[in-house]
Amino acid sequence: MHKLQNKEEVGAISASMNQSEDNEDFLAPTVREVQQVFAEVLSHGEDVTWDLLLASQGEILKRKLRALHLNRVKSYFTSSLFDLIWKQRKFTNGQSLTSLFFVMIVDNVTDSKLAEQSRSWVLHPVFRCRRCVDNHGENNSSLECCMVYVNQYDCCEDWDKFLKDSHLPPGFMVTPQRGVYRLIDGQVELGTYYITGGFNNPLRNQFSTNLCVTPEILAKTSKNSIVHLSQDLKIPFFCKFKKTEKMSDQILHQLLVPRDGKRLTDVSPLSDSLVLFTQSVKNLDLASAMIKEQNCRSLLGNQLKSVFDKLSEEAKSFKGVVDLVRGASELPYLDHLGEIFKAGSKGLEKKEPKEVNVTIPIILIKGDKINLEDYGTTVKENILNQENFNDIITIMAEHLTPEMFRLILQFTQTFMETTRKKLLLERNHSLSTETVLYQFLLYIMKQHSNLDYINIKNNSSDILSRMQYFLASTSPNSPPEFLTKCTKCIGYYREVPV
Repeated sequence: MHKLQNKEEVGAISASMNQSEDNEDFLAPTVREVQQVFAEVLSHGEDVTWDLLLASQGEILKRKLRALHLNRVKSYFTSSLFDLIWKQRKFTNGQSLTSLFFVMIVDNVTDSKLAEQSRSWVLHPVFRCRRCVDNHGENNSSLECCMVYVNQYDCCEDWDKFLKDSHLPPGFMVTPQRGVYRLIDGQVELGTYYITGGFNNPLRNQFSTNLCVTPEILAKTSKNSIVHLSQDLKIPFFCKFKKTEKMSDQILHQLLVPRDGKRLTDVSPLSDSLVLFTQSVKNLDLASAMIKEQNCRSLLGNQLKSVFDKLSEEAKSFKGVVDLVRGASELPYLDHLGEIFKAGSKGLEKKEPKEVNVTIPIILIKGDKINLEDYGTTVKENILNQENFNDIITIMAEHLTPEMFRLILQFTQTFMETTRKKLLLERNHSLSTETVLYQFLLYIMKQHSNLDYINIKNNSSDILSRMQYFLASTSPNSPPEFLTKCTKCIGYYREVPV
């Protein structure tokens, strides 16, 4: 692991308000410039995008909230922010469909037309959660449907309530309409709304903290590597500083702050914070590339664009408009993947380590050469995180015989070429190769831990059927016959216990 060097700080910017000695050489980005950065990272053209977490993947959401320093924040309802977001799974078949966006509050202008160009702002993260889906006809889109908006202060069941009743600070709020980042001819589409806010409401005292980001904080962060915004309920537009865990290595600040000639050096903390945007808990390769090329914005943007490009290409098989849903990868790091075999091999005779040479796409196990290219283009084309895929292949090659290795790859190929397409057409739910491969490995190690090749091969049909049932159950989309027409929008919804 790399140790943080204090001299390698995030480059500072300043607000257009009072300039101090620490930040007088820096110019804060405008509201539009900040939102343009987020749109380029979080959007895919005019598509509505969502991040999918399975009912078992709540820890990934907690990691995202930690990256925003929001993991312990209480809301207006005194529930944790995580709980409020996680409860919205009741509208998405027990799974979680959310998307992160940011609102920017400007209170130093009187004309809404000037808000986008202001360099004095307060930034607040908000999670929109899918509720309804327009699935009549050929569409399966939520663009014009009810969504739930959850931030550190409250939970609003639709956009109108969010604008009217939100406890965000008063002022001009500049944000993408309905919380959906869309790029029109390469430029982010924004709306400006005046909100009165409920910041001074007595109930505001129930909020446990006032976490926000301002230009002053970004500028201060560049000067002091171990500062963190804290609370001051009496002064809502000012955030104090206190010494805490390193904040300058958070990806949020790397994106917003120009480097000013200073170099990024810390791979591990940067990798951890990338979960906020990538939906993967393992991002060492991406972080390493950012360190090597000293470029966060374009590398992250290109990485996410490639994922959504694949999803968008598949969406063309539908005649109507559909949401793009990106699954999450919780595959552990390589050294932890080995625990799968340790847990499943109790009582087995200890065997000598295999001689393994893994150079994708060729796997050499004790002289037996396995070529991944032999398992079809569908397997290769649907790898969304190459780092995760390579790690699974490597750990399988270290612990499995060549015959068992091939059999699990055959299971994966069969599923990807047949069942995956069926699930996609029925539920509009895409599955990556590494996810399917990982689930087959987990199932076999749990149900056939003795790794009896003949027995596993004879039960191929049963294994494939059970995997189809399991992965079908992870879809966020309910069958149409179970949906109810919403009285507030054009969409339909289903509410299930969670």
